[in-house]
Amino acid sequence: LRVGVTRVREDLEALLREPVAEITGKGRVGPPGARVVVGTEAVLHQVESASTVVFLELDQELLAPRYRAGEQALALLARASRLVGGRRGRVLVQTRHPDHAVIQAALRADPDPLAETESARRELLELPPVVPVAVVGGAAGDAYVGALRSAEGGTHLRFDRGPTGDWLVRAADRGVLLDALAAPPRPSGRLRLWIDPARLPT
Repeated sequence: LRVGVTRVREDLEALLREPVAEITGKGRVGPPGARVVVGTEAVLHQVESASTVVFLELDQELLAPRYRAGEQALALLARASRLVGGRRGRVLVQTRHPDHAVIQAALRADPDPLAETESARRELLELPPVVPVAVVGGAAGDAYVGALRSAEGGTHLRFDRGPTGDWLVRAADRGVLLDALAAPPRPSGRLRLWIDPARLPT
């Protein structure tokens, strides 16, 4: 059962019979000196130390439809481990996938197997950092991609249109991609351009 952060805070307050603070990207609720703090990822960046960090639903991160979901989930676990002082504290994870490569990498404090798996997957799917990708969107996106195709001649770039209407532009080399993107004149209108973005259009 998925519950919101506020509901978790209220339940913990009733269970512990003490004030519990809540931290999200929107700010903080509750006393500043609270012994227990709940929240979104923002908690990991606003709390300086802890004896225990608990992830109630890490599967949301492990299975997120983002090509960088694995590395981002491992970064959260690493940040939590630093907050608890490594082996001096505890990081507890609720998951339905205890054998997931991210969980195993965190348990062993060894990201290399995850990196190897991710590299093979990204090579197969032609994703960064193996293959550089630019996402082109906005009202002027189509005109800009048209100018790119004309200027480049279609020999070094590959163009794919995503379901959201944004364009994915790939090249075998980052320098080739950047040079090609700089070549055509910018069309009038709003243009959005991301190089190796954290999220790809889905």
